[in-house]
Amino acid sequence: MRISIEVGHPAHVHYWRNLIRLLTSRGHEIAVFARRKEITLQLLNAYGIPFEIVGESRPDLISKGLGIFVDDIHVLRAARRNRVEFMLSTGIPGSAHASRVLGIPHVALIDTEIATLGRLLTEPFSDVICTPACFAGKIPSKKHIPFDGYLELMYLHPKYFTPDPSVLAAVGLATGEPFAIVRFSSGDSSHDLPTTRRVLKSDAERSRLVTELAKRLRVFVTSESGLPEGLANFRLSLPPERFHDLLSFASLYVGDGATVASEAGVLGVPWIYLSTSRRGYLDDQEKRFSLGTTIDSIDQALSLADAWSEGFRRGEWSRRRDRLLGDTCDVTRFMVDLVDNWPQGRPASQWGRPVSLRGQTH
Repeated sequence: MRISIEVGHPAHVHYWRNLIRLLTSRGHEIAVFARRKEITLQLLNAYGIPFEIVGESRPDLISKGLGIFVDDIHVLRAARRNRVEFMLSTGIPGSAHASRVLGIPHVALIDTEIATLGRLLTEPFSDVICTPACFAGKIPSKKHIPFDGYLELMYLHPKYFTPDPSVLAAVGLATGEPFAIVRFSSGDSSHDLPTTRRVLKSDAERSRLVTELAKRLRVFVTSESGLPEGLANFRLSLPPERFHDLLSFASLYVGDGATVASEAGVLGVPWIYLSTSRRGYLDDQEKRFSLGTTIDSIDQALSLADAWSEGFRRGEWSRRRDRLLGDTCDVTRFMVDLVDNWPQGRPASQWGRPVSLRGQTH
């Protein structure tokens, strides 16, 4: 089957890269449609994934709205040119709309409840919507296939990821040296644009967070936009494809990037997500596995960082991660089964429940 996968964010590259490999090994032909956003294209090149550019990220709601029509045309033309028969995306309108015009299936893989605009433009045109079972939004039951897991398991599950300890020397760290990673998001996603949702609203607040943390342990900062003056020495200098190697050895993650918070939890690293809004998948990690917390105060975050960094015991957090892995499914395998079994979808016995795939080979 000829399948298209649309990526609109660097995280999407990670979500799909193992699926691309596995589907290709099964004889499917994969066409990747990419949008220019931050390091998305750089990651695709790093992983050797061929792609076609169909659009770009836009900074505000007006340009995003107007750009939908242009991007839809690009996706539709690319799908026709590649004779696509089946479309996958993380809830990107271009693929959903093109699938309806072409009369072919579109499966959306989403996990962000507050992505209201994207969901409104995608879900009515999608045949199936896959979400984590902890997803708090409402989706028509006839379209909804829940799975017990997180999108970050698609690339950080032990079946697909083994951290490389040589990354520590690459950034000047000694083995076992405590350090924190801080992430600043760009805030230009449609669900991030209202500034009232942000905790870190100014350069002064970002600087305060980093400098206060740096009094406690070594800090590396990764940012989707420019860093405030004075924080240049904290910027992480590392090829983006090695970021998860470093994250896996961190003592703490703090930031307003929700995806990196979930990545940290899946790797057994304590996380503090700074936000006034919540994510179902992060709430699930917090309530079920005690892997992190969502906080809307810098002072509270610093206080908790003190407690966690001083009392950090890697063995305890590893045990929490083990519980997570035992209670969730291999999400990549879940998606492979869905595609391979289309149009019936995956076996009914697996719907909405943890899927145990240990010991099985691809």
